[in-house]
Amino acid sequence: MTVSTRRTQDQRSTETRRLLLAATVKMLMDVGYANTSTSGIAKRAGVSRGAQTHHYPSKMALIVAATEEMFANFASGLEALATDLRNGALDYDTFFDAVWDEVLRGDWFYSSLEIIVAARGDTELRQQLAPLILDLHKRLEAIWSQTFESVNPEVVTSRVALNLAMNVFRGMAVQAVLRRDEGYFRGMLLALKTILAIHVRPITGET
Repeated sequence: MTVSTRRTQDQRSTETRRLLLAATVKMLMDVGYANTSTSGIAKRAGVSRGAQTHHYPSKMALIVAATEEMFANFASGLEALATDLRNGALDYDTFFDAVWDEVLRGDWFYSSLEIIVAARGDTELRQQLAPLILDLHKRLEAIWSQTFESVNPEVVTSRVALNLAMNVFRGMAVQAVLRRDEGYFRGMLLALKTILAIHVRPITGET
């Protein structure tokens, strides 16, 4: 077997995994966790059941891998926005506007919400997801600590401000499932930005 052939097979495997994970996220969005199945995922991905079981032998394996990728993609997107803020390409207001748009419009949030709700009654799923959640939080905290500093750490630390912002964003996104009112959410976003500006400020000037 030649090196070029091996590379082609590796590329095909990578593409198959990409298709399967994308189909998993899409199916979670469309039909929810309970109705997501390995056969449905394989069909949506356009791959054989044999290929699906070769890469991800179970629904649990697909869900965990898709969750890990969703979290990584969100963190990478936030890191890019934070870099733009530090470099001056974004200002304070547009940074938070962009984060909210990423939370609200990205498939990752609602798909991960389906998984997290399911984990409440599924011990195995909860155990599989717990380290992924912790890793995501660590990465977000690292990004935030490089981007914002506390005005008065004895009152509100930068870490607390991050967790406040993300929990407000999550709550708003959940409510947005049933309430389609852009002005309503923009008003809350403005209030959040005003509150955060009292307690944290951007670290700018990075080259």
